[in-house]
Amino acid sequence: MVKNLIENLNKFDTWLCVQISKWNGKKPVDRIMFGVSHFGYGYLYPAIIGLTAIFDRGNSAPIVRTGFAAFFIETLGQILLKLKLRRIRPFLTLPQIKSIVKAPDMFSFPSGHAAGAFVMATVFNHFYPSITIPLYSTASIIGFSRVYNGVHYPSDVIAGSFLGFISGRLGVMLML
Repeated sequence: MVKNLIENLNKFDTWLCVQISKWNGKKPVDRIMFGVSHFGYGYLYPAIIGLTAIFDRGNSAPIVRTGFAAFFIETLGQILLKLKLRRIRPFLTLPQIKSIVKAPDMFSFPSGHAAGAFVMATVFNHFYPSITIPLYSTASIIGFSRVYNGVHYPSDVIAGSFLGFISGRLGVMLML
């Protein structure tokens, strides 16, 4: 019964991934999703955290400590899961899916972009609860872009989002 459930979930995950990938190929949207996906690499995360030192000096040190702890937990979890589960990216196994971004490796589960985005959203949400909706909306769009771009299955993004949220909460609990 459990095996059957997992097989059905995998079939649905693959079907949904293929359906979403049919949307790519539209130049303006592709460019937007390409940019959103690159934002999820985390290049801007240190700059965003650094801006708190300018605009909110009282919270900058706790945000840096909490963010560092949360990202450490998330990165460790992500690497261990990817190496253990070794799920191959959809564009490498499904001929109807093309990748419109360069994947950092061949394994997709969990999504590191979604995990990192949800770490940022969760840590910043703790310090700035008034911007909860924009934080988690941005993180969700980053996750969706990874499916749109053909490098993740939807369940990779869901798992990465959960990993990022839990890592962010653990970072808050450990550092504050």
